[in-house]
Amino acid sequence: MNMRPMVQRILILALAIPVILGWASGQYDIREKAAAAIQSGEYETAVRLCLDGLRQNHADYELNFLLARAYAFSQRWDEALRVLDDLALAHPENTEVLLFQARVKSWKGDYKAAEKGYNEVLRLIPGNTEAMIGLAEIASWQEDYASALAIYKQVQEKEPANADIHFRIGRLHLWQGNFAQAEDCFDSALRLDPQNEEFKRALQKTKPRLHEKFELRYEHQTDNFSDGRGRYLDQNIALQMSIFKDMGPLVLKYNQTERAGAKDLRYGLEFYPRLGKRSYGYIDLSYSPRGIYYPETAYLAEAYQGVFSSAEISLGFRRMNFSWEHITQYLGSLAYYFGNYYACWRWYYSPGEPFAWLANLRRYFSAESFIFIGCGQGVRTEDVVTWEDYRVDQGWIIQAGFNWYFLGKIKLQAYYSVGDEGAERRSTLFVSTGYRW
Repeated sequence: MNMRPMVQRILILALAIPVILGWASGQYDIREKAAAAIQSGEYETAVRLCLDGLRQNHADYELNFLLARAYAFSQRWDEALRVLDDLALAHPENTEVLLFQARVKSWKGDYKAAEKGYNEVLRLIPGNTEAMIGLAEIASWQEDYASALAIYKQVQEKEPANADIHFRIGRLHLWQGNFAQAEDCFDSALRLDPQNEEFKRALQKTKPRLHEKFELRYEHQTDNFSDGRGRYLDQNIALQMSIFKDMGPLVLKYNQTERAGAKDLRYGLEFYPRLGKRSYGYIDLSYSPRGIYYPETAYLAEAYQGVFSSAEISLGFRRMNFSWEHITQYLGSLAYYFGNYYACWRWYYSPGEPFAWLANLRRYFSAESFIFIGCGQGVRTEDVVTWEDYRVDQGWIIQAGFNWYFLGKIKLQAYYSVGDEGAERRSTLFVSTGYRW
C-alpha cells in the first residue's frame, strides 16, 4: 500500500491548521479592538480597524456590523446604511440588522423608512420591545405625543419592571409640561434603578430651579481690591419653603452689606410660578428701607421655556429704583444639557450701557452636586447688588467653584472670581452653607 499521498495530505493539513487558527485569531482581535474603540467614542479608529479586517474577509458579519455602527455614531448615515443594506440582503430576517437599520434612518430624519423597518421587525417578532420603542421615539420626535404614549403603555403592560420605559413616559409628560405626571414616572424609574444619575437629573427637571423642600442658607461674601481700599462684606440669610403644590418654592431673603464704614440692608422675596408646558417664571422682589447702597425697591421678572429635549431659553426684565437714579435692564439666557454637563450663556443689556454676558459650564456628579467654571465681560453680571456694582467699569471676570450636598441635607457652595475694574482688580470669595429638611 502506497502511504505517500496520505502522508502528504496530513503534512499539508498540519501546516494549514496554524495558519487558519492564526487568521481566525487575528480577526477576533480586530473585532475586539474595533468594539472597544466604539465604546470609547473613537469612531474613526473603529472604521479603520474594520476596513483592515474586511480586506481579509469582506463577508465577516461582525466586522460589517461594527463598521455600520462606527459610521452611524459618527453621523455618516449614508455609509452606515450602505453597509446595513448589504447585510440585510445577506441576512433578510436578522432583526439585529433590521433594528439598527431603522434606527439609523430615524437619526437621519427619514421617519417613514424607519417606521417601515420597525414594522418589519414586528412582523418577524410580534411585540419586540426595541421596535416598539423605536416607533414611539419617532412619534415623539414628530410631537405626536398621544401615539408615542400609547405605544409606551403597551410596552409597560408587558414589562412593568422596565425602568427605562417609566423614564421615557415621564420624559413625554415633561415635554408636554405635565410636571406632576412626569415626577411620578421618574420616581417609579428611580425605585427600579436607584443609582441611575440620568433618572435623578430628570426628576429635578420636574421642579423649578430650586427644590420644593425647606432649606435654610447662610451666605458670606468678601470682595478685595488691588487699589488698597477696604474690603466689602456681604452676608445673606435665605429661607426656602414650599407653599403651593402647583408653584415652585418661595424664598425669603435678608441681605446686609458693609462698605466704606457704612452698612445697608434689604429684604427680598423670590418665587417660581409655573406658566405652561415646560415653562416657568422667576420673580425677585426686594426692598431696602435705608437705600444707602441697595436700590430702595427692585424687581426682576424672567420666563423660562424648555425647547427640544435638553435645551432651555429665557427672557427677562429687571428694574432697580435708587433714590437718585432708576435703572432698567433686559436679560436672558440659553442653556443646554448634554450628558453630565450643563452649559449656560446669560446676557444683560441696559439702554445706553455696554452689552454684558456670562458663560458657565457645569460638570454634574449627582443630580444636585456639581463643579463649574465661567467667564464673562461687562458689568458684574452674576448678581447686581448695589449701584456701585452696576456702574463700575467692569472688564473681564473669571470664576470657578462648586455646589455640593452631603447626605442629601447639608449644602456647601463656594466660588472664587477675579475681575478687572478699570485699572484695579477685584477678587470675590463667596461661601454658602445650608440645611434642608
